[in-house]
Amino acid sequence: MLISHKHRFITIDIPKTGTRSLRESLFPLGIIDIRGLPDHRAEFYQHDFATRAKKQFEKNGWNWNDYFKFTIVRNPWARYFSFFKYFKNYGEKYLRRDESINWRHPELNQGKLCVELFKNKDDQTVLKNIILNNDPQDSYYCDTNGEIIVDHIASFENLENEFVLFCNQVGISSPILHHGNKSSSSQNMDDIYNQELIDLVSLKEKGAIELKGYHI
Repeated sequence: MLISHKHRFITIDIPKTGTRSLRESLFPLGIIDIRGLPDHRAEFYQHDFATRAKKQFEKNGWNWNDYFKFTIVRNPWARYFSFFKYFKNYGEKYLRRDESINWRHPELNQGKLCVELFKNKDDQTVLKNIILNNDPQDSYYCDTNGEIIVDHIASFENLENEFVLFCNQVGISSPILHHGNKSSSSQNMDDIYNQELIDLVSLKEKGAIELKGYHI
């Protein structure tokens, strides 16, 4: 979640939809007043829901309607597979203490969790757990009645063009969009998904699928 009071925008950052690219591209511009923290107890959490952000706005006396509210969604089958690759890659880095990561206490804990996630489980079981234990994308941008409460829902698959439109909307010169947090893997979605998992995603992510016409 990024908030700029000068440029009147807030980003609702759904995990695994390119939000790190947003942070790395916008934060150096010096226009971000609030950067969501990776702590659920924070006033503004890094991957918070629009409903909670709206409540925090009201508590602070800020007018939610004065801000351009931007979020990104992604093909849900690809998004859950991205979680899978990230967790697997992070666990492998933990086991070899990869020097690309500064292994402080939070990083060590995350590495242990990633290793545990895959321990004595086949890939389908791991992916199923990931699907079941992560919130659907529409829960981030809809209220409790299922109504959309953000102004623009961008597509991850067209992110560079979407980012230019966003910058134009909020009145900033569009910087180069950084691409961060990529996970390498020799596997692809066809190696992991079976019909049960395909159907599970179809049911859970019905909102995003209908919104963007996604398919596997």
